[in-house]
Amino acid sequence: MSYQPRIDLSGKRVAVLAGDERMLEIMRLARSAGATVTAFASAPGAEEASGAPVAASLEEALADAHLIVNPVPGLGPDDSLWTPHRAEPVHLTSAALAMAAPGAHMYMGRVTAGIEALCEPTGVTPVAHGDDDVEALLHAIPTAEGAVHHAIALSDITIMGSRCLCTGFGRVGQSMALLLRGMGADVTLCARNESQRARATGFGLKALPLDELAAQLAQADFCFQSAPGLDGYILDRERLEQANPRIVIIELSSPPSGTDLEAAEELGLTAMWARGQAGSAPRTAGADEWQVIERMYAESLAHA
Repeated sequence: MSYQPRIDLSGKRVAVLAGDERMLEIMRLARSAGATVTAFASAPGAEEASGAPVAASLEEALADAHLIVNPVPGLGPDDSLWTPHRAEPVHLTSAALAMAAPGAHMYMGRVTAGIEALCEPTGVTPVAHGDDDVEALLHAIPTAEGAVHHAIALSDITIMGSRCLCTGFGRVGQSMALLLRGMGADVTLCARNESQRARATGFGLKALPLDELAAQLAQADFCFQSAPGLDGYILDRERLEQANPRIVIIELSSPPSGTDLEAAEELGLTAMWARGQAGSAPRTAGADEWQVIERMYAESLAHA
């Protein structure tokens, strides 16, 4: 895939922290734009991708950094960064962030109040880009493909001819439902948002309100859950108790999960929290993320 840098990053330092293999592509593209790159708590291959030894500490990685890139997948409940290749959690600190260059910008999927409080005394500007419309639409494609990959691995039937239930019809839910339909599945959508249900109907899908979810779970072979669980579980114990015992549930939302995974396990259901599925195509997803970050950074320089 071809890449044309949006801005010249010669003389700039980029710190890439934690995350999965898509961060390796971000390192490569940042170097292509002229930046010096330092990695910490990253996926195997970071030394080659960054062109430098991996930093031994968070402070070393952040020293004199102009751009800080954190993983898009949501922060943990304790604001820890997503580190699928590291056993120990990584927590940002004000002391470490203060090592960055003056006026540094930090890009991440979402910015919590805790992250803002850490950045406030350091001069680092935290920027959320996980909800950037272009990025989210592009990420929905590998997310849906990754979800199907896991569903096939966990099931003894084909997607074609199966009864698939999708909850939520945002960007991921749309890509998910349309991919499943294209694979020959009988797809039903359950969503609380009436406009989303109307959009699904316009796409030729069966669309139902959430109060019919339990009845649909009883019939479904697969359930792909992408609605955020910010107000409580979508697939709670009461609904899961009515599910088809052979159902395969793929939970796709960021923390907090929209599925009561503990209840699913206790009920003997097959359920997987497949967060971060955009990383199933890391070169594609990494390039998508970097070009959004690059655009946002260029805009910040233009308005400085």
